[in-house]
Amino acid sequence: MAEPTAGTSLTRAAEGLIAIVLVLLLAFIPLVASTYLIRILTGIFLFVALASAWNLIGGYAGYADFGPTAFLGIGAYTTGILMTQAHMPFPLALAAGGLCAMGAAAGIGAVLLRLRGHYFAIASLGFMLVMEQVAANLEITGGGSGMNLPVARGFTPFYYWMLTLALAAIGTGALVPRLRAGYALGAIRGNQEAAQVVGVRPLPYKVLAYVGSALFFALAGGVYAYWFTFIDPPTVFDPDFGIQAIVMVLFGGAGTVLGPAGGAIVLKSLDILLTNTSGLLHNVFFGGLICVLVLFAPRGLVELLRAGRRHLPDRRRLQRSGAG
Repeated sequence: MAEPTAGTSLTRAAEGLIAIVLVLLLAFIPLVASTYLIRILTGIFLFVALASAWNLIGGYAGYADFGPTAFLGIGAYTTGILMTQAHMPFPLALAAGGLCAMGAAAGIGAVLLRLRGHYFAIASLGFMLVMEQVAANLEITGGGSGMNLPVARGFTPFYYWMLTLALAAIGTGALVPRLRAGYALGAIRGNQEAAQVVGVRPLPYKVLAYVGSALFFALAGGVYAYWFTFIDPPTVFDPDFGIQAIVMVLFGGAGTVLGPAGGAIVLKSLDILLTNTSGLLHNVFFGGLICVLVLFAPRGLVELLRAGRRHLPDRRRLQRSGAG
């Protein structure tokens, strides 16, 4: 294993410094920004968290989860029920929602993750639809009428909750490749049979990635529920949350650390801009974007940027040789 060079250490130090400055700037924004901008940024942070969460199972493990919104709904309803029925403080109710989602993901994941490809994708979507029907028919959830949560005093706390979730999801994505689980997931994504030959047991690692993804979806769902103060099954089990997260990950680069976050920031910003401009233009743009992405950048923008970096030294050498 090669020793890190002085240049590499300086680059990492510079990247760390930039990250700290960026986080401090984001933490300072609510002190000077308008309520409208705070709401917009909170929505962007929500999708940064969702995209980074989906990347754990879809990017690192290579399992296309089409039903991640099931856990968003579990987190939303658990938080709402505990706040309204048990009068539990929001942080504790939110944590309980995350734990419930992790337990559900571990149980259902032990079954569903034995499937592969489109079989798993369809089964995960089916699980989400089942959870939506359960919520629509239980008295404690308010059934199809939904439920009201206590009204918060302002929007700023939700900004910081969503920012924290987004940073935590990105940080988890950065940590995974450095762990043994990350190497195992990479082997499983590449060739599960080959991974088994070298002694990797796929199911526990896949369940671990599924549980991690479910945790962040549930926490995001809990914050979302308290933020909007009203939830019902079609809202918190809306598959559009998962679909947008998937597109953002594919756009930014699946299986990368910053790709999903970058994809979420770019696409959600465009989504807001185009929605305010024209609904038709919005739909045409995103439909066309998916086609272009699949055809020309199947590995996302991160891979295109890496390719550009690799070719840059060759271009410089050609320019020098031409000048000489």
